[in-house]
Amino acid sequence: TTDRSKMERIKRQFLQNYPEVHLDWIHAKPYYKLRAGAFANKLEASRLLYKLKRDYPSAFPTKDDLRPAELVGL
Repeated sequence: TTDRSKMERIKRQFLQNYPEVHLDWIHAKPYYKLRAGAFANKLEASRLLYKLKRDYPSAFPTKDDLRPAELVGL
């Protein structure tokens, strides 16, 4: 979304529904994007994506450069 207040509202809602999932956001002008999880491989990310698609049908996997300490489960 291009609306920061909308992004923040969705972020609060997400954290209520999925408190165990790491969540952050980025601002890639003009869009605010929420990013959930941090996984070492596509299979692990797909498990979370399957759950998230029920509430967030437009969710999609992305690839990012992360340090090992940022990965879920390490």
